[in-house]
Amino acid sequence: MPVVYEYQAKNKNGQTVSGVLEAENSSQVARQLKERGYYITSINKKLEQKQLDQYFKERKRVKTKDLALFSQQFSAMIDAGISLVDALSIMQEQTDHPRLKGVIDNIRERVATGSELSEAMLSRGDVFPALYCQMIKAGETGGVIDRVLANLAAHYERQEEINGKVKSALYYPLTVMVIASLIIVFLITYVVPQFVQMFAGMGAELPLATQLLITFSNLLIDYWWAIMLVLLGLVTALLVYKKTPAGQYLLDRWKLKIPIIGNLFQKIYLARFASTMAILLSSGVDLLASLTIVEGVIGNQVYVRLLTEARLQVREGVPFSQPLSEAREFPTMVVQMIKVGEEAGSLEKMLNKITDFYNREVEVSVEGMISLIEPLMIVLMAIVGGGIIISIALPMFEMFNLF
Repeated sequence: MPVVYEYQAKNKNGQTVSGVLEAENSSQVARQLKERGYYITSINKKLEQKQLDQYFKERKRVKTKDLALFSQQFSAMIDAGISLVDALSIMQEQTDHPRLKGVIDNIRERVATGSELSEAMLSRGDVFPALYCQMIKAGETGGVIDRVLANLAAHYERQEEINGKVKSALYYPLTVMVIASLIIVFLITYVVPQFVQMFAGMGAELPLATQLLITFSNLLIDYWWAIMLVLLGLVTALLVYKKTPAGQYLLDRWKLKIPIIGNLFQKIYLARFASTMAILLSSGVDLLASLTIVEGVIGNQVYVRLLTEARLQVREGVPFSQPLSEAREFPTMVVQMIKVGEEAGSLEKMLNKITDFYNREVEVSVEGMISLIEPLMIVLMAIVGGGIIISIALPMFEMFNLF
């Protein structure tokens, strides 16, 4: 089937020419151009709109909720006695997610040619995280893949629920902040200049607050491009710094110290740590391997370093609870419950209790944060907006007193 190609070349006079040609491959395009006496500089496929849409669909991120749904359905099919290959074929047909559909088909082909399911999934680490692959491997060893998949579905559903609550809690203040900022910019760049002209015409002496407001207004109007460049540079520098190990650790440390929000983040990380450890241990993964996987999924470099140090000490024979007791990021309650679980041989059970506790704590913290942020945002808007209005009104009151 002919494909449209874009080309650039130089003719016999050395002039650059460009255009499009239909051909079955780039070699045919090159032959046609050489027959015209052109010297070829580039040949590329021209992506049509449909191709572009498909390109972006195939790169659509697979979210936590997609993994939860996939695991739930896959578990039901394995439990019903359907073979892995047939179950994957059915999943591939039923899945609406374009990228996941292609990945499932790739995994099905590997399993059909003799690969283990965990091995096939591990080759697609861009979709299936290490936690998922290790649990599937443990399920293969114990012959309980259906139960492991059900546990994974429950795990990712809980994660999605917590993430949804946190995002919904942050959307409101961010939306209010953006709207308030736009209103303030409108007042400073449009309303204030009109009053400036009126004050200048009356020759009134302006109060200090009004002078500062006018100076800020002039700066914003005349040098908005410089302000935008500075802000863009700061954001870029922050993003680059965040990609470095030191920067990521420092920002993650700072995240835990933010008033109100830092406490919420700590509870989220503790819930994630406990739930991930519990589900790995329940699937037959040993403690050291579980800690390695948790380090990759917990999402905060402060906790990653603490867990790495704990893993190294556990490898030397030290009880798991001991290195945790030396870290203030792990509350005493968590350490004590883990210690009891180790001594009683019920670590998985204690980790599940920790997970339930911190999941409830996250819900309470989110509700409390919303109830606290709302009045704070109102007060902040009142202070900023009121300050602008007072700065405009002060010279008007002084002029009225003169008359």
